[in-house]
Amino acid sequence: MHNWDDLRYFHAIAEAGTLNGACKRLGVNHSTVFRRINTLETKLGVRLFERRDARYILTGSGEALVARTEQITTAIDEVDRLIVGGDQTLKGTIRITAPDGFACYSLPPLIAEFRAIYPGIDIELLASGDDFNLSRLEADIAIRSTSSPPEHLIGRKLFTMPWNLYGSPEFFKKPMGSFGLRQLASYPLIGPDRGLLRIKSMQWLEKHKEKLNIVVRTNTFMAMAALARQGVGVALLPADVAEGLQLVGQIKADHKRGEQKEASFSSDIWLLTHPDYRGNARVRACMQFLTDRLSV
Repeated sequence: MHNWDDLRYFHAIAEAGTLNGACKRLGVNHSTVFRRINTLETKLGVRLFERRDARYILTGSGEALVARTEQITTAIDEVDRLIVGGDQTLKGTIRITAPDGFACYSLPPLIAEFRAIYPGIDIELLASGDDFNLSRLEADIAIRSTSSPPEHLIGRKLFTMPWNLYGSPEFFKKPMGSFGLRQLASYPLIGPDRGLLRIKSMQWLEKHKEKLNIVVRTNTFMAMAALARQGVGVALLPADVAEGLQLVGQIKADHKRGEQKEASFSSDIWLLTHPDYRGNARVRACMQFLTDRLSV
């Protein structure tokens, strides 16, 4: 094989199952991934994937190759992190991944300020609910909403983000108080879909969906907030996406049902990076800057 980097593209598609998923992991465009995987299949003289609609399904040859590439790609990633981690220049690019609401509202003014201080450092902002893999250099710094950050990453908790019920200011002029299931069922509710269902507060809504009046679902908090602004319904949201919305109230967990443990109506915001990036001057400067501006 003449280009070991082809294996990274192959492995990304094998794990993601789609070209779009591989593009997100690798930070490249659709045509690049498509071209690289076709080139690899031509070099090897075998089909590695069966194309079924948008899905890429491993063939027998693909299954055999992916079993071998795990160790190779891990070793390549380790070498890449070693090189990146030792860079002492304050020039180059930093890739920051953050939830979409945080990326749209909280980070832009901070990035502008950071760029004024460090004009040689360019920023790539990945606004997504997906957890980009820092071990595979999909991002350099991650801002994540989690109560249990991965043990292999380093960083610190910045603050705790409150979650509340929000609605259009046209319909709600002031907070209404606390909401149990019975009170919440009296209002049309904007519910979660797909990726949001991995979040505890959204799981609580889904668990009680038969008792609630969910009138529309969507897979991002930004979309939930936009629907709430239009008066479609109330939405349970983290405070960072609630711009232009009226606070309606808080959800009250039912202690008799043991919901205090299962329900989480706040989230810890963590700033994380890979230990191998500790020595990288750009990452270190950005981590310190964000810590100073966001820590509570």
